[in-house]
Amino acid sequence: MNLVDGLDDITGGDEIRTKALGRILDQLAYSTNPLLREMAAAVQDGQLTLRQAATSPTYGAELIAPFQTFWNAYQQMTPDERDDLASRSQLPE
Repeated sequence: MNLVDGLDDITGGDEIRTKALGRILDQLAYSTNPLLREMAAAVQDGQLTLRQAATSPTYGAELIAPFQTFWNAYQQMTPDERDDLASRSQLPE
């Protein structure tokens, strides 16, 4: 399985989301967190799928913690703030 196939599994084949997820993995490969760097490299090299990484005890907690922080903040936002965040988060092609 190549990287795009593994990401398609997560994104449901949505090309824009697959590209965005690939860019996020590229960023994680240069993270200051050694576990996230290791995980990103393993996923990019095809040694691990993103789904396996997310559900593993080793990498899962490292991935969940920042998301939980984001989710808590997101839930406190007004609909206008959420729309603004979404419009600013559009990744260029």
